[in-house]
Amino acid sequence: MPRGKLDSLLKKWEMRDLIRLARESDEALIEILRAVESDDPDVKLASLSALLELVQTSNWRERKRILEFGFDALVDALSTDDPRVLWRTLAILSALLKNNPLNGARLLKLVRAITGLAETKNAVVWDELLNVVDNIMAPYIDDGIAGELRALLKSGTAGEAIIVAMVLLETGAIDKDCWVTLVERVAGALLSGEPRLVDAGLVASMKISKLPPVYSMDVLIKELLPALRKTIVDCDDQIRKARAVEVFDRLRETLVRYYRVRPREAQRVVEELMRLGLVDEAYMISSAIGTIPTAPWEAYGNRGRL
Repeated sequence: MPRGKLDSLLKKWEMRDLIRLARESDEALIEILRAVESDDPDVKLASLSALLELVQTSNWRERKRILEFGFDALVDALSTDDPRVLWRTLAILSALLKNNPLNGARLLKLVRAITGLAETKNAVVWDELLNVVDNIMAPYIDDGIAGELRALLKSGTAGEAIIVAMVLLETGAIDKDCWVTLVERVAGALLSGEPRLVDAGLVASMKISKLPPVYSMDVLIKELLPALRKTIVDCDDQIRKARAVEVFDRLRETLVRYYRVRPREAQRVVEELMRLGLVDEAYMISSAIGTIPTAPWEAYGNRGRL
């Protein structure tokens, strides 16, 4: 179709015609995607708005087609500080990624782009960023890409680390060497007191509770449960507090199931927890194996319960 006609539709925000043309023609869809890179902010926003309406009413095959043609343009569009562009682009990517796996190179490009937004203070942009992470699928990640993600998990800012932690949890690209670091960074997000990081930490904690029992659970008891407990006690937002209670309960159930079939390991953990003064956690694990830990009773009097 003539480029001039498409430009006219974009400038007039003729969403219905733009969506119809994008569905009927690859050429029109590609031109709309190219408009995402326009220097004209009105054209850029119009193209993103049309694409957002399009993906929200598309089936899986249509979303796959849009992702194939538009992945690079959409990810490149995240290199801006305009929140109007960012939340639209992130919302589009979130819809496109649902049930559409990424290969390793695309995953890395996307993660680099979204970690570049890790310090945003815009709540809408942050929420859409978390939605993108939640929909990421990558059936295979090679060692080089996994290594870069794990390095960023270790050395990145709190925002970068929690994003990478969620990507690793979502894709399963975890190994025993990064497991402790991952849990520590999630606990750190919860303890930060910063609402956006706390929310991300709760999402990551829920993902952890759903993992198969492959890795040592000690770090969950020593790092994550205390962080969740403190979040619950300190949180003034009742919705966030309720989510934290739900995550805490799910994680506790996971730990009880894990140690119930590992009584020797459970006993060792209980003894270590008592030495550390983590009495609530020790009693929780003891209940899984039907024993009562021996401990100085006065230690319990200095701790609160949920």
